[in-house]
Amino acid sequence: MTIFDDARAEIDAVEARIAARQLMTCKHWRGPLGQPPCGAGVDVVARAGPRRLPGWVDRVPCRDAAFPAFTCDLKMTPTSAEIEESKREAGEAFSRVSAVMRALPADKSIAHGEVPCPKCAGPVRWERSPVNGHVRAACAEGCVSFIQ
Repeated sequence: MTIFDDARAEIDAVEARIAARQLMTCKHWRGPLGQPPCGAGVDVVARAGPRRLPGWVDRVPCRDAAFPAFTCDLKMTPTSAEIEESKREAGEAFSRVSAVMRALPADKSIAHGEVPCPKCAGPVRWERSPVNGHVRAACAEGCVSFIQ
């Protein structure tokens, strides 16, 4: 067994833990820093207590909590197919961002312009920050938009 096999095994184990967590997490959960209410309208902070409490996430039923502060009748967990669809959509979105970045001129002195959208072929307007060179871009149809 090589070091690459060990690394692959570790990556597979991490991905399995992530998949298991996703199957137990409510679709409405916006994360521990998300502003209440959740996507279903439940004010998780009001029901589980202030986020500054130690172990607050373990009191929130949205994530298969060890010690839930309340029971949420609106909890809906995703199916494996929904998780795979979400991964596919995220991959496609990342591919569109990458395509736009590759289409930008290599000359960093060019500060703004348009490139064709990789999805709809419409205009993606972009501009480069004069301070740090980061790019902001958006398709007129909403197919791709990002701030680097």
